[in-house]
Amino acid sequence: MKKRKDEWTKMLTEMRQETGLSQKQAAKLAGLSENYVAHIELNRVNPTVRKLDKVLKVYGYELEIVKR
Repeated sequence: MKKRKDEWTKMLTEMRQETGLSQKQAAKLAGLSENYVAHIELNRVNPTVRKLDKVLKVYGYELEIVKR
């Protein structure tokens, strides 16, 4: 069953593309498998906060939780 791409997964794909990295390169830098990075972008997995943070750092971003 294919899930639709949510806004945050679209943003992650765009962030990676802006860095000029392939999924394979991004995965290696984040210490994850290429398959896992692809599945994040396709919204087929729900990454842990730690794994999402690793990916974001590779793209030059950081995860921040802010109280409203």
